Amino acid sequence: MNKYYLVSSLILGFISTPSLANVANLSAAQCKEMTTKTVMATKAPIQCNRLRNVSFKHYDFKGQTKTGSVVVLDAVAPSVDRIFSELYRQHFPIAQAKPIEYYAGNDIKSMDANNTSAFNYRPITGKSSLSLHAYGVAIDINPLQNPFVEFTSWGTATFKPLKGHEYSNRMLQRLGKEDRKGFAEEVITLFAKNGFIYWGGYWDTPIDFQHFQTSRDMAYLMTAMPAKEASAFFTSYVNWVQSCQNNYGSENMNKFKDYSSYLQTELKTTTSLNRLYKANPSAVMQAINKKAQVSESRCFKS
Repeated sequence: MNKYYLVSSLILGFISTPSLANVANLSAAQCKEMTTKTVMATKAPIQCNRLRNVSFKHYDFKGQTKTGSVVVLDAVAPSVDRIFSELYRQHFPIAQAKPIEYYAGNDIKSMDANNTSAFNYRPITGKSSLSLHAYGVAIDINPLQNPFVEFTSWGTATFKPLKGHEYSNRMLQRLGKEDRKGFAEEVITLFAKNGFIYWGGYWDTPIDFQHFQTSRDMAYLMTAMPAKEASAFFTSYVNWVQSCQNNYGSENMNKFKDYSSYLQTELKTTTSLNRLYKANPSAVMQAINKKAQVSESRCFKS
């Protein structure tokens, strides 16, 4: 497995699922409402001009076609478009998807309503540091079926939303019972091959089954970049992930290294890409635009 595969980002960029969704800029009215509802703030790391509405059709749990939308960073919007287009093709049910301002930025109320959402200027649950939702690079899907689970030091589990405890057993098929749908486990590969390779279900504690995201380093880098360069970066990243997947299989995706680590290797540095980009943006962009070399050592964690 030491053979190198040269993969053209340009070619791979055209190999994608036809869109059934729509990507649009935020209107001034929506941005104002987001600010009023504390979903957006002037001190947020990303502002409305860098956010996009991704509107899409989806099936609900009754099999009826509905329309939903999520707000995400501009650079990841095409990938989010592909994700929800494919979910619709697969008849994967989504209870509902409304921008979080509908719930005045209250994540608990959104989860209680089993609402799929993305951007929200807020901290990580139970912490002071910003959530990746505040960067528009995290998506929560079907919170009821995919609850947020915390454990106390004596082993007690708490679920958000509370009724999520009914889905603590993660088996889709159970003897004598109807098959269950809408579980995040069904779409891990779809999210990963479109750049959302980090799933909260991989965590030890808390376990956030509903949550998909990019890495934090990527979030910092893309918000530091102009929109065009951030888009080029994320497109290159998605192409690299898909190249590794094509050569080494979807079953190994949880073993792939972070794309930031790949670029650091190519640049022969241990400095964070965000810091390196600020010091030498042309060097970072040159590495991003270079044809990806896909090999075992470049795809997998050492």
